[in-house]
Amino acid sequence: MAVQFDLQTDNYVGTHNFQVIIDEIEVLNSEFVSVSGVVSESEEIEFMHGTDPYVRRGAGRVTYEPVVMERVYKGMDEFYGWRLECENGNIERKNVTVTMMDASFTPVRAMTLEGAWPSKWEMPDMDASSSGPAIERITLTVERVRESEPG
Repeated sequence: MAVQFDLQTDNYVGTHNFQVIIDEIEVLNSEFVSVSGVVSESEEIEFMHGTDPYVRRGAGRVTYEPVVMERVYKGMDEFYGWRLECENGNIERKNVTVTMMDASFTPVRAMTLEGAWPSKWEMPDMDASSSGPAIERITLTVERVRESEPG
């Protein structure tokens, strides 16, 4: 008996195809290899109605976790300059859009990190036994995450 595949259900979105765009920054060193931590969470609030003996739960404030971005290090650029400005006390918030693409590089979903600023930068690990690229890590603190129009 021959096995048949349904191409409709075999189409998937690869998490390895994505693009990062940062408002007002020309990123020469744009080889991002990882973006993680795009998470929103609602605070849980407990309450009760009058003499109701049961604890009820509702949604409270929304928080967003820091987003960690990794990229191949190729030297200093405007992105790193943005981090240096933050170190000097000049926090300039920008929008960062991460667009997920399917296997044919067609945009399928975009998330905009609003009010983002680089709160942490990590120099690439120095490992003389490795032949891989030097990867720097940038942590962005964000005010809000919203879905935006892909493409």
